[in-house]
Amino acid sequence: MKKLCIKLLLVVSFIVPSISAFCQSDTKTLIDKLHDYIEQKQIPGAMISIVKSDSVLFVGGIGLANIEKQERVSAQHLFRQGSISKSFTALGLYKLLQDSPHSLDSPLKEIDPKLPFDNAWKKEEKVRVAHLLEHTSGFEDFHLHAMYNTKDATVPPIINMVNDHRQSLHSRWKPGNRKAYSNPNYIVAGHLIEVLSKEPYSEHIQEHILTPMGMKRSGFYFKAPKNSSFAQGYQRTGTTLNSLPFATINGGPAGDFCANAADMAAYLQFMLSRDSLLFTPNEFDRIESPQTSIAAQKGLQAGYGLGNYTIWKNGHLFHGHGGQIDGFTSRYVYSRAADLGVAIAINRNGNANALVDEVLDYLLGKEVPAPANRITQAIPESLKEQFAGFYEFKSPKSNLLAFSDRMLAGLTLDFKVDKVITRTILGKAKDTLFYAGNNQFYVNKEGVPSTMLMEGDGGKAAFWINDNYTEKESRAKRLFLFFGLLLSLLLLVSFFLYSLVWFLRRLFKKQKLSVTIFFEI
Repeated sequence: MKKLCIKLLLVVSFIVPSISAFCQSDTKTLIDKLHDYIEQKQIPGAMISIVKSDSVLFVGGIGLANIEKQERVSAQHLFRQGSISKSFTALGLYKLLQDSPHSLDSPLKEIDPKLPFDNAWKKEEKVRVAHLLEHTSGFEDFHLHAMYNTKDATVPPIINMVNDHRQSLHSRWKPGNRKAYSNPNYIVAGHLIEVLSKEPYSEHIQEHILTPMGMKRSGFYFKAPKNSSFAQGYQRTGTTLNSLPFATINGGPAGDFCANAADMAAYLQFMLSRDSLLFTPNEFDRIESPQTSIAAQKGLQAGYGLGNYTIWKNGHLFHGHGGQIDGFTSRYVYSRAADLGVAIAINRNGNANALVDEVLDYLLGKEVPAPANRITQAIPESLKEQFAGFYEFKSPKSNLLAFSDRMLAGLTLDFKVDKVITRTILGKAKDTLFYAGNNQFYVNKEGVPSTMLMEGDGGKAAFWINDNYTEKESRAKRLFLFFGLLLSLLLLVSFFLYSLVWFLRRLFKKQKLSVTIFFEI
């Protein structure tokens, strides 16, 4: 009888998709761990989706959606998702292109000749749709003056936002070369949806992407919805949690998406199962694979695809995206190899990645060795001679960050017999790279190469790491400038302190002199 019950349970577990792949006690243990974490870190609440391709392990929430109302997080509470918006804008535009005379390779000016942007390399390489979605256009990120929209009560045409971000829309290097994350890329992408579909981008994505996926309540929200369960965002200052108003950003397609746990579960299952409802297998491959960067063109498969990045976690290749917006932080990842998808958002500025990592560590194991089938090779001497040295970061998100990247960042490649140690500008070891052949390297325990040595602009030795483009420079020169800047700052601070002490002493002497004269009289 006992064996019969076990067999029946096994049969049911395959028939009923909502049955968890691990027992309820394990589910409770995991959720309890996450609850302990948010209490320890003073996170009000979290929406959580954990799924397999054909089953739901957990969908719901922990903690509070609203502290003031003592309202607990449910599977229906909407959380602002920030930059996860890009995944859905990319799907919307990519699907729309399938039914138009245009493609990912189409130049922007072919779709909208009046688009206001500058490209000094337009005779060599035009800015194309794929450049927007892979962040290889060379456009800058938000400028501070254009981050928020305080003038519109309802969502304006996206071309208005494009014009607001005009200062960001200039290619700083040849399009399709370096990757630099830029929110205005996706604002332009949203505008292209409106041009091609002749309807607001949010409505088009709702009808043609979200609804077919079964995402019933999620969508792009310009303002906080009034008749919906919406989580309140918070910011921690010291040990105090302060509620934040729903601040309307000036970048809807790049950051206005809001979702709940139930809908994110549907999305994760859609991506895990590669549901043919919207895309073919080849189109799913394209969504998840970068093709336009200089590294991708030279054969590197890891990186940022169409609103979708790759990352090696817990012994498996994952895809996903993260986001942060006033009072909310979010992240989702999924892996077909592990048949696992996780989406978590918290209603506080903070770190949703840590919660996702807690789930992956619990379900897949924390200490996972490098894959047994990973093939590494000895590093050729010619490669060492050409590429050993110091590398400077050359693809900042904005020009404002370029100086700090140059002065405070940078890596030295320390070649050994069969590996490379990356070191900071001051010599501290960071990562170990193992040679995979074809100028590509695994980082630490990765099973897919994500770094690459190459010939960059003007034939310079270049190094691609974490989707960043770097070029070989003189470490001695960089250290000289670094310590020169540090010394200048110390002198400036010393001068300020000296001036302050001198001023106080002079002030004290004058007061003392005034008192003496008064008594002498």
